[in-house]
Amino acid sequence: MSTIVIIVIAVVVVAVVLFAVAQLRERRRIAREREIRRREAEAQGHRSMADDHRQKAEELQQAAETEHDRASRHEERAAEVQPDN
Repeated sequence: MSTIVIIVIAVVVVAVVLFAVAQLRERRRIAREREIRRREAEAQGHRSMADDHRQKAEELQQAAETEHDRASRHEERAAEVQPDN
């Protein structure tokens, strides 16, 4: 009788340990998936910001080129109207 009790207790202990290990693995898997989703969202945010900055830089570069052209025209005009010394 005591042998059967020991076997039953051992089987129950093994079952409980296996259940606990399975729960731990499931929690880790869920945590990994959450981390992956969080990082994907963060990466997408950074890509979006990079695109925005790139677009802004292009706009500023175009504006700078326009201003440079204006400055060149003013310099040319200043040279034209400057009295000869």
